[in-house]
Amino acid sequence: MYDKKKIIRNVILVLAILVILIILLTSLGDIKSIFDVLVNKTNYLYVLLGIFIVLIYALIFQLSLTVLIKKKCKSISFTDSMLISGTEYFFNGITPFSSGGQPFQAYALKRKNMKLSDSTSILLLNFLAYQIVINVFSIICIFIYFTRLKEQINNLIWLLIIGFSINFIVMIVIILIGVTRFTGNFFIKIMTLLCRIKFLNKYLEKRKDSFEIYINEMQLAFKEIAKSKATWLLVIILKAISLMFYYSIPFFIYYAIGVDLKISNLFYIIAMCSFALTISVWVPTPGASGGAELAFTTLFSGLMIGYDDPQNLAMSGMLIWRLLTYYFLMIYGLFNYLLFERRARYEDRIIH
Repeated sequence: MYDKKKIIRNVILVLAILVILIILLTSLGDIKSIFDVLVNKTNYLYVLLGIFIVLIYALIFQLSLTVLIKKKCKSISFTDSMLISGTEYFFNGITPFSSGGQPFQAYALKRKNMKLSDSTSILLLNFLAYQIVINVFSIICIFIYFTRLKEQINNLIWLLIIGFSINFIVMIVIILIGVTRFTGNFFIKIMTLLCRIKFLNKYLEKRKDSFEIYINEMQLAFKEIAKSKATWLLVIILKAISLMFYYSIPFFIYYAIGVDLKISNLFYIIAMCSFALTISVWVPTPGASGGAELAFTTLFSGLMIGYDDPQNLAMSGMLIWRLLTYYFLMIYGLFNYLLFERRARYEDRIIH
């Protein structure tokens, strides 16, 4: 049984962070102006459209992992595969650095009788596909909009560089470990050396064997790419399509609160959303809370030039965006988790 007490503790942490953020917003912005925009000036038909787009994103994003699950283990039903994929939004949302999704998915796949090595393999491939897509997006957007962005957020440009560097380095390290034994052995030696440091030994020694197994499984995962190039390409395409929907959500949100946007603004908004998430990737809180809100408000306030009170207008859009893409998706992920658990318990009762 997955640790439900830990889940509850993490949910309480998320709620506590939410309360703190609300307090900070009331001090940084004019709460009356924000409230006026949200209540009196928002076209909620476009907000509903935003919710619809979030759901399209979520389903296509889930489908990418489902493709890998079905390729590896046809005995797992499509419904269970989609539910396991959908739990990611909840478990990533309640853990720092979005670290909780993969461990639960590995646990869930094990309950469905998939070998741990196989589940680790497909989860690594799924994560690598995501890293490749977000880095390609970032590179394209930086190439096109870097000068404009630097003028807009000169003081925060270093955060974008750090965030992009983290994502890019993670992708390159995964690829190098997967394609060369030298890189994998190098990281194992680093782990061995760190274990000799007294204050680290107690924490790392018991994880050393698991780390070596993880490195080996990462290399096995890359052999899967060679065997299933078409499947791998399909996963990347699904990730790219889903993220295009995800990055476009602010366009409909700001249109809903009265910002006069043209279709020609859509790609710039996609780029800004990509930058916002790239900037906040290093924030060690569940859902990058605090960093995501600050980055989004700072970036999108540039679109509000010429409007009365651009800061509060940008903040109003940020609140709706965060509600849809973080809290709504967490609830959606929780629904996937509860439904999966219900189905799993029902099947256990039938078997026993």
